[in-house]
Amino acid sequence: MKFISRTAKSFFHSIRLQDFLIVTFGLSFLTEGLFLFFQELFRHGNFPKFFYLLFFALFGLYGFFFSQIQTRKPFFQDFSLSGILFSSLYWLILSPIVFFKFYQLFLAYRPLPATFLSFIFLYRWKILPIIAVLYLLLLYFVWRFLLVPSYLNDGLSLRVSLQKSWQQRKLAIGLQLISFLVIALLFLLSSLLLKVLFTLMAQLVATRTAGLSLLLLYQACKSSLFTLFFLYLAFNNQAEAQHNSGKNYWLILPIIASLALYGLTYTQRLTIKPAPVPQTISHRGVSEDNALQNSITALKRTSQTYHPDLVEMDVQETADHQLVVIHDENLKELAGKNLRVDETNWSQLKKLTLKENGYQEKIPLFVDYLAEANKLQQKLLIELKVSAKTKETMIQQLLPLKDQLVGHQLQSMDLDTAQNLKKNFPKHKIGYILPFDLLGSPKTQLDFINIEARTANRQLIQAIQQRKQGVYVWSINTSLQNQAFQLQAVDGLLSDKLTILSPQSNSIKAKVVAALWIN
Repeated sequence: MKFISRTAKSFFHSIRLQDFLIVTFGLSFLTEGLFLFFQELFRHGNFPKFFYLLFFALFGLYGFFFSQIQTRKPFFQDFSLSGILFSSLYWLILSPIVFFKFYQLFLAYRPLPATFLSFIFLYRWKILPIIAVLYLLLLYFVWRFLLVPSYLNDGLSLRVSLQKSWQQRKLAIGLQLISFLVIALLFLLSSLLLKVLFTLMAQLVATRTAGLSLLLLYQACKSSLFTLFFLYLAFNNQAEAQHNSGKNYWLILPIIASLALYGLTYTQRLTIKPAPVPQTISHRGVSEDNALQNSITALKRTSQTYHPDLVEMDVQETADHQLVVIHDENLKELAGKNLRVDETNWSQLKKLTLKENGYQEKIPLFVDYLAEANKLQQKLLIELKVSAKTKETMIQQLLPLKDQLVGHQLQSMDLDTAQNLKKNFPKHKIGYILPFDLLGSPKTQLDFINIEARTANRQLIQAIQQRKQGVYVWSINTSLQNQAFQLQAVDGLLSDKLTILSPQSNSIKAKVVAALWIN
């Protein structure tokens, strides 16, 4: 604890005002300006090759300031080209975190091949942990070599600089890593708390000017948090500070430029026109825990009480090729039995009793659920949950029900299944479900994409809309999310609480909240 306290005290004493301002406003302005430039190009279908050149130039710019701040020398004086290049490499490695929105923008308009994305989504729980471990290992090496630019700037060779940095970072490495993790955690937690705080403050906003001022203040605080993290990475308590004897009046320019750029951006977001009201969709057929999920009882109660535009429900195929309505592949949680739906016959499944939130129900056959929906004149959003055992046969079980399925919509989280649905049901609305939105959405000929709310972003929504596809969002369970996504002109909102899906407010409060939560 003393080590962390001593390091923190030394760090804050080392901060120079010019360093803080140039990173908070100068780098922020250049980064946001480049992002907006690319965004406009991509929106109009232009994908210039110099995108990569400018993106890598941004790493170089960060590397330059990082190297200068680490050696604590005046800007644009006595710098090492090799030190800058090595610092740029750090920011290239850190770019998936620091410049994540650039990757989101690029992948939204230039998605990875559909088969590759489908493979990643399908095996995400196996692939992503491996990637995370490898990336953490890479970050460990970045940490050990973090002082290399400083040694290069002192005239040492690359080999000697690597050795000295590795050895220096070896001292009290456990405490150093704990200190780094604590700072990183504080940065992430502070960023979240900052957003929550400004969301609460947005409830007091009454005019557009007040809303714009609040958003600019939020951006300044957010940039300041990042600057502290940037300066902490560059912190070198062995370097002797050198202060520029000249006046730093020029630092007012990046402050003005940054605030003007963000002011223009936020002004556009605060002047968006009201969008059409999206479809209300009951997630798994329930609302406010009014029944057991995916049960016929839930369908009746939700349809008759809340009148949603669509009721979303899940269909799986049993071992003897019967279609049943249930979400979980394994029945351990709802039925207390370690059974997989695709490995169990209907004769065994129909004897089980599902329990949830004090309710008890039997597993319904899809034909019975569909018949009840048609009787209620309730349209369905039917998700086909396929497995390796049922992928080739499940759609065949649906074909005899074509007449009963008229007017209903179908979707799947398996891309091949969704595309085969479109071939077999060309007149139906067919969609693809994204389990997360971090890698963009594959280009398809489907009617809509169902994106995950927690990882959704404006770039992805706009890119999908530009392809003339609908955008559904799952799952929306707070009025905050409802306001934010309705202002993005999405086509449908899935929720477990249909009462929150009231028509959007066109107030300045709602627009400020949307600007805060959907980047």
